[in-house]
Amino acid sequence: MRHLNVLKKTGDHEFAAFRSGMGTNRNTPEGVTEISNLDDLDKHNIEAALITNPTYLHIDTSIKIARHGIPMFIEKPLDMNLTNSDELYEIVNKKKIPVLIGYNMIHHPGIKTLRKLTDDGRIGKVISARAQFGTFMPGWHPEEDYKLSYAAVKSMGGGVVLTSIHEQNYLTHLFGEVMEVMAMETGNGVTGIDSEEGIEILLKHKSGIVSNIHLNFYQKPYYRNCQIIGTEGTLYWDFMKPEVRIMTDKNTEVLKLGDDPIELLNKSYNDQMMHFIKVAKGETQPAAGLKEGMEDVRTALRILKLINRN
Repeated sequence: MRHLNVLKKTGDHEFAAFRSGMGTNRNTPEGVTEISNLDDLDKHNIEAALITNPTYLHIDTSIKIARHGIPMFIEKPLDMNLTNSDELYEIVNKKKIPVLIGYNMIHHPGIKTLRKLTDDGRIGKVISARAQFGTFMPGWHPEEDYKLSYAAVKSMGGGVVLTSIHEQNYLTHLFGEVMEVMAMETGNGVTGIDSEEGIEILLKHKSGIVSNIHLNFYQKPYYRNCQIIGTEGTLYWDFMKPEVRIMTDKNTEVLKLGDDPIELLNKSYNDQMMHFIKVAKGETQPAAGLKEGMEDVRTALRILKLINRN
């Protein structure tokens, strides 16, 4: 619904939704046409498609849509195991289909500010970074059994590594390809889900920078930040403030990003969808394309293998 609401504000569009009948929400939003068979897409003159079903269905759904040559927005993560991803990649390349992976955090003012400051050399040469994300999964939808959600169930692509892949992606976006990986699971069954609920990750990037990621589904209150350490100072982004601090041994400069973290989060989704419209029209290259989505999942699978969760 979030993406639909954003798109409704961008102009006079018609919307259709493929309903498999497998989900718990049986209600189709007002003004949206239902499509029951993806083989019939040509009858509906679809200009672009958003794949936002559970993770384990992303690739198969995308392949069916790609066969029609339709530009695609695929929600993160691309997949849970990359089965049939090579087939999707081949179709997309052959038909030259624009694809954007739904990493809204790289459109967030906080991450964009970190990118600009590091590119401008404000803290000298970057040496290392640490990204943290913690949330209390049982509190997401109190009226539902969180243990049955696709973010919790391993067979549906659940677990904190894939569900919360944003940190891994934006650190790769900032510092380059991941070459080495280390990981250790945390949590010890706090939430009772059948997938990993917490993890510590070390990444060695091709640039030589080492980044550390902490992710969990058991933290109160919600927490998200990133610290980047350079030879001349340190950058610190706090999602909830929201601000970026430029700290040196002489002073601290505070860059205020706004007054409301939720407004900035909404802006990241809005900017992401405006970017996708341009990508779909062939006006710009995707900030995160299919190849990047595949590489991120490959790294995530390496992490999961290290903690015996593959």
